[in-house]
Amino acid sequence: MKILITGGVKSGKSRHAENRALKMANGKTPVYLAATELHDKEMEIRIMEHRNRRGTAFQTIEEPLRLSDVLGNTEGPVLIECMTMWLNNTLHHNYTEKKIFAEIDQLLSLECDVVFVLNEVGLGIIPDNPLARKFADLSGRISQKLAEACDEVNFCVAGNVIKIK
Repeated sequence: MKILITGGVKSGKSRHAENRALKMANGKTPVYLAATELHDKEMEIRIMEHRNRRGTAFQTIEEPLRLSDVLGNTEGPVLIECMTMWLNNTLHHNYTEKKIFAEIDQLLSLECDVVFVLNEVGLGIIPDNPLARKFADLSGRISQKLAEACDEVNFCVAGNVIKIK
């Protein structure tokens, strides 16, 4: 099963995704694939909050770019936290759109259960600079691709989950 959980910053999507992955585990240890690169003190605090909340319930793999490479023969489930930060990393490291979408295809082809977390960035204004517009556009296209391929899509707002698909 593939699940997409989307929503705004601090909407509750990560907590919901963690709970879903744990419920899907069926006695196996779920994998928490953390894609955020650590660049500043504030991000370090956010990462520590996530680490503390999940504790030892997950096998954590930290990988900012080559997500499918590190999963190998994972029996699952896998929680990817988060596709938005991964997209940010790919743009920072000058990935082409072809390479970005090839990685998405690889993730969708995994045989294990996967819970994708992705920020909904398309509800605000059109960004004022080319890089931010590229980020928003790619995020929207990734969101659509994941939503189409996933068995279930949920939107989180104010800690509440709305089932979309």
